[in-house]
Amino acid sequence: MRLASVADRQHGSQSADRGGLLRPPAESFESTEGTPPPIAIKPKDSEASCYQGLIEDGGRPVCSIQDISHLLASPTASYEAVLPWLSDHPDSEDGVGEIKTVFSRQFTRWWDFRKSQWHNRGISDSEEGFSAFLEASRSRWERIGVHEMVSDPDFEGTIRRQWQQKPAAQQLPDGQGFPAYSEAVKRRLTPHHFTRPLRLKKNPRQQTIWTNWLEYLNYEQWWSETLTAVAESLVEEQYHQPWKRLLKAPRCPSKEARGSNSTKAVSSLTASRSIQTRPGPKAVELAKRLEKRLEAAEADLNATNKTIDDFIQETALYRRAETAAYFQKLRVKWAVEEARLMEIEMSQQRRTAKSNTKVDTKENKKRRRDDNAEIPPEPRPKRAKPGDKGKSAVSNTTPDKPQARRSSKRLAELKNKAPPQTGF
Repeated sequence: MRLASVADRQHGSQSADRGGLLRPPAESFESTEGTPPPIAIKPKDSEASCYQGLIEDGGRPVCSIQDISHLLASPTASYEAVLPWLSDHPDSEDGVGEIKTVFSRQFTRWWDFRKSQWHNRGISDSEEGFSAFLEASRSRWERIGVHEMVSDPDFEGTIRRQWQQKPAAQQLPDGQGFPAYSEAVKRRLTPHHFTRPLRLKKNPRQQTIWTNWLEYLNYEQWWSETLTAVAESLVEEQYHQPWKRLLKAPRCPSKEARGSNSTKAVSSLTASRSIQTRPGPKAVELAKRLEKRLEAAEADLNATNKTIDDFIQETALYRRAETAAYFQKLRVKWAVEEARLMEIEMSQQRRTAKSNTKVDTKENKKRRRDDNAEIPPEPRPKRAKPGDKGKSAVSNTTPDKPQARRSSKRLAELKNKAPPQTGF
């Protein structure tokens, strides 16, 4: 169906070379070759969407979109920024194509890693992992604007097939569970001496961005170890022995061609042809000798070319393995550098947060002082005298002192009142 053809063509099928050990899953990128998809998609839009998708899921693009535009527009620009995501020299045909698709290949690689997270936890059939991939894929295509493809009833089935076809990247022998995998990851990361801890969880969707990146670094480093082992296993048979055969091959010209070189051979051929136009037995004999020398020189040249061609063919597999291991090491180095940058970024964020907290605290204290200055202090009650039991200290502090006036009036009335009569 049209949807399947578009998505599969964009996802890219892995050939034996690209899907094998000599080419890790990163090379299963969306190829721009072949028949154009029925839905027209601009490569720049696809790359920009993958760039955004990486950031949304915690990935880190190797460079900015502007950097890629600069690289493609300026042949003399430095390719160092994107080297970790190439598999050939930048000036080669493959290299230029990979620069154009660097973000879509990163996006695919990142979700290859995401699939491996579940697989190495023993839950590769997790619906939660697939649901995350489905949502990321849907967002990717919606950003491009192909809403018709996303709304197609077959969209989910196509994305599920892509999820199932992703490589598992089994890092430990079968039967070893999540605890063994966690220890293996920690051992692989220990030489880097990161200051922040690694906290792997059974459900990778519950991990922090930092832990996910460290686990991704482990993923790339595991691939580097695997590819290096493949190259080392081929070096004796696929390189050393062909090299020895090349050195043992005869390099001296044959007796017939000795003393001649390409210039002499051409001169001999010219001389023989001119002599053939002259009559006489001596001229014919000389022509035959020159012809024989030329044939010998040509035979030596053909033998040398064959020896070189044999060496190139016999070492092709090793050279591919060595190249893959080389670029994979660059990718690991890049991932480590990104982790260092993340540590710096998180430290800066923590300092900024602390600084903001201190500023807020000072402002709150100042605000409380200002609020207190606006409210007049309440009067302190006077302490009652020792002999004035039962009297309220507060009542003595009122301005008008009404109780004092009532006491004085009562005393005057008692003085003016006549004394009572006795019974004498």
